Amino acid sequence: MDKSPQLTLQLQPPHSLVMGPAGSGKTTSIATYARAGIECFVIVTEPTGADSLHDAWERYDLDPKLLHYAVIPPTTAGWGALKDMGIRINSMSYKDLADLRSGIGKEHMKQWPALIHNMESFHDARTGESFGDVTAFDSSRALIMDSLSGLSLITLQNAVGFKPSPHQGEWGTAMSQIEAILLKLTSDCRCFFTLTAHIEREPDEITGMSKVSVSTLGRKLAPKIPRFFGEVIRARKDATGKFLWATVDSEADLKNRALPSGASLNQDFGPIVEAYHRRTHR
Repeated sequence: MDKSPQLTLQLQPPHSLVMGPAGSGKTTSIATYARAGIECFVIVTEPTGADSLHDAWERYDLDPKLLHYAVIPPTTAGWGALKDMGIRINSMSYKDLADLRSGIGKEHMKQWPALIHNMESFHDARTGESFGDVTAFDSSRALIMDSLSGLSLITLQNAVGFKPSPHQGEWGTAMSQIEAILLKLTSDCRCFFTLTAHIEREPDEITGMSKVSVSTLGRKLAPKIPRFFGEVIRARKDATGKFLWATVDSEADLKNRALPSGASLNQDFGPIVEAYHRRTHR
């Protein structure tokens, strides 16, 4: 009899990219994870993101014990840095600005290390508790990065500080950081993972047609980001004020595995959670 050990495939919970304009319900939809019984851990990179989370939890009358967040927004310039930036812009050419060897105030850029530290050991700003490495979380939890816009600015600041005209190599360095952290989270996380993102309209380099894509650093990075996710969703608010999701859209490259195909879906992570539970209990 063959007594060799059997390899067990561990199914990873679905990872979702939710993109849409400001006010389209991206942050509010996070609360539907909690409504499905999932404990939420949110990295907030937007100034009012924590307020939106509290509002959503109150709206759905959810248990506050299911909400944990760390607020890590991009660094704001001090008056000295703004003064220095203004003097340099006024007195230097575009080429000279791009050729600056170091960014303005770069030594004060502490948000990238803070972000990585919170991934290594998530610290809840609401309760003061620490929950350990996010890659050790299981499927009873969801990690949410809200949003890509803040993450993009944090990585650029880490590369150039407040330098007003980064050169191509510096843009490339910052874009590589974003790819590296998304690869880490989507590869190693064993919990649900969601990234929210604002949108921009960019020309498609292959077809020449205009397409809606995530807003991030550079045109070359935006098309690469959806490949990290099994669900790529477009969020919107209709004329009646209802928040909706689309997994089918002529303007954007979307995809779905757990969610149904449609242009007017309810904003709800519940079906994604249910689909994962069905797969793991077969």
